[in-house]
Amino acid sequence: MLRFLPFLLLILSACAPTTQTEIYRFDQIIVSRNPTSAPPAFPQSFFPEKPKFLQSSEFKTSHIHTKEAFLLMESEESIENIRKRIEARAAQGDWKLIDQTEKNGEVTYLLEGFIKKSLSIIISDNGSSTSYIRFYFKKHSSY
Repeated sequence: MLRFLPFLLLILSACAPTTQTEIYRFDQIIVSRNPTSAPPAFPQSFFPEKPKFLQSSEFKTSHIHTKEAFLLMESEESIENIRKRIEARAAQGDWKLIDQTEKNGEVTYLLEGFIKKSLSIIISDNGSSTSYIRFYFKKHSSY
């Protein structure tokens, strides 16, 4: 009976539900569900400690350069810590904080980067221990 125990444990561990990454490509548009990483256009230093990526999309002008991007993530980090991280990162100088609004339980940041880049961050509290964070990136120049 004990000789079947490792085999049984292997089968039971394989039956655990996992999220699978889905990637759809439409010419210059890439849409991902449950991505393993964020699109490279987003500065990683704005992200919380342990984010869970839910959705992302990118519009590329070529294979390398991203023109527009969107990212939805979930985090168990508190909203106060996320806000401190974003404000401290914006104070470093390469992203300038243009606007910050708080309305209906959502906090919105609008930042401007070098070479005509803009970044919007929206933090939503759903009343539980998790927060949803949406990132929007747009590059307004052609290079």
